[in-house]
Amino acid sequence: MNTRPTEKQSLLDRAAKNFGRLLRGRGVAAVLELMTIALLARALSPAEFGQIVLIQTYVLIVRGLFNFRLFEAVIRFGVPAIEAHDDVSLRKLLRLTLFVDLAASALATVVALLAAPLVAGFLAWDASLVLAAMLYSSVLVTAGIGTPKGILRLFDRFDVLGIQLMVSPVLRLAGVIAALSLDAGLLWLVAVLAAGTLAGNFYLIARGWREFRRRIGGSVLRGPSLKAWQQDFPGLRAFLTIVYVQTNVDMLPKHVSTLLAGSFLGPAAAGMLRLAREATKILSKPGALLQQVLFPDLVRLWGRGADSFRMILLRALMISGLFGLVFIIGSFFGGRLLFTSVLGPDYADAAPLLTLLLLSATLELAAVVLRTAGYAIGHAGEILRLHLVSAVIYLAAFSVLTPRMGLIGPGIAACVAATVTLLGIGRLVAKSLRNAPPDSDQAQAPGRPTRQV
Repeated sequence: MNTRPTEKQSLLDRAAKNFGRLLRGRGVAAVLELMTIALLARALSPAEFGQIVLIQTYVLIVRGLFNFRLFEAVIRFGVPAIEAHDDVSLRKLLRLTLFVDLAASALATVVALLAAPLVAGFLAWDASLVLAAMLYSSVLVTAGIGTPKGILRLFDRFDVLGIQLMVSPVLRLAGVIAALSLDAGLLWLVAVLAAGTLAGNFYLIARGWREFRRRIGGSVLRGPSLKAWQQDFPGLRAFLTIVYVQTNVDMLPKHVSTLLAGSFLGPAAAGMLRLAREATKILSKPGALLQQVLFPDLVRLWGRGADSFRMILLRALMISGLFGLVFIIGSFFGGRLLFTSVLGPDYADAAPLLTLLLLSATLELAAVVLRTAGYAIGHAGEILRLHLVSAVIYLAAFSVLTPRMGLIGPGIAACVAATVTLLGIGRLVAKSLRNAPPDSDQAQAPGRPTRQV
């Protein structure tokens, strides 16, 4: 008897359940983060708020330079090991990614501390702001969270990840409230923001390795040599390289543009750009969560035929499009009222930018779903090249439009770049689905040979 429909529904139900767990955590976290930012924006002048944004952006840029998103590799190469009951390979993989995590976080911390005085001239920072930037750089000590995050996803502990998403926002909000009630200065505000981030990272690290001990046991630091890791995990280096570049293509242009906005238009404009972007996280964060939930199942489904793969992909695209449309309409009609009533008239100029960024985020949300499918199929290299082109287009349009059009410029640049990305990835995935065979009666072993990245 054919049980495939039941299997399809089971995968859909699991993906929906895991997405719901993460979405609840991210939804609460987004509200708390918006409350924190609103408190800071209302208590500080636009220029002071912008300086905090620039400090955070600087650290995020350094973090991006050393962010290999190792949880992607843990999923991509760990799922086959688990399904083959190969604990030895899984231990090797986790030990390797842990070493990369530790080295990357240490280098990121050192670079951030040393480079802070060097960027001070570009951003017009005085000595106190340089000190604040160095203080906030302490969060990079715990930036090596890729391996424990991958472990939790590998073993379907999305409930823990949902809780973890809320830890840092809760602590940052509490710290900001306490600091503002004591009339603390900018340095103390930066300190409590850093402390909240550190605590959230420590929680994730602790829970990830606790899950490893529960499921596998022992220490990941002991075991067979890693000298032959390239033979043990063929394609891992190429995968890590592509994911690393892809991550920076996704994130760095936006962070760099925040610094450019501060340079072109002043710290107040950088703060407004951050406010608008923070509001769009109501779309971008669910998109990232959807990618994390879909990726393991799409990897499995691509080895079994196109029908199940296509069904999940189309549903995810439909949901993401409708989700984004609701917020675009709400922003168009109520964005200005929201900013002026909550933050004051000084922030009204961020409202048109918000609508454009929500449109861009909706396009990016659909592109993220398609990109996840493209990764599962084996199109990581082509997708990376598309994102590189899109990033160049974005930065060029931003640099040309922002000095001439003010805060509308970043919104138009984001929409143009997102459209290029969506159309390009859509074409790649559609072509692969047209050429793929339908579902077979007998599921093939996970990891049907795909094009190697």
